Amino acid sequence: MDRATLRKFSATGWISEMNDFVAHTSRFRMAILVIVSLAFVAGGVWMTGLLGPPPVSSRSSPEMVMALGWITIAFFGLGAVVIARLWWANNEMLRINPRGIRWLRWCDQTIPWDQITDITEWRYKSTRSIILHVRDPQLYPGKGIVGWAGRANRTLTGGDIGISMLGTDRTFDEAMTAIASFRKNGALA
Repeated sequence: MDRATLRKFSATGWISEMNDFVAHTSRFRMAILVIVSLAFVAGGVWMTGLLGPPPVSSRSSPEMVMALGWITIAFFGLGAVVIARLWWANNEMLRINPRGIRWLRWCDQTIPWDQITDITEWRYKSTRSIILHVRDPQLYPGKGIVGWAGRANRTLTGGDIGISMLGTDRTFDEAMTAIASFRKNGALA
């Protein structure tokens, strides 16, 4: 992050030397994700023929279309439930402060700056993620689906913990500015 961007966020009060950077669940973004998930569930219901004749495909058999419909219902239905729970909870998701970084989707512990060896950026299309490289990843085991997916994340990104700002009320640039602010104070080893 360049100094001009850091000054911009500091001047607007988004980040300061004394304040923690905190990102909460964005209710607006979560609501959009729930609506999109429910639209896919509706498509799955149509594909299974639960509310009328299923679509006819020249490429797939009716059984395949029905199976894909059930998979769509299960996957996006579960996704809608998980996202709705996040929407209702409206919890803190990420905290960056002088002690380190705590990303609650990964684990409940704060990862101290002296345990973070590097912080990189990973891009896929228009999505950017913060990648933490940690000295001893076993000290900070991932939880839930995010922890389970962490193994694939290591293969894709080369880092230990991937932090996505999707679904939060803050942006990637704001988080990187906060990291740069605490990092410039000599906290990062």
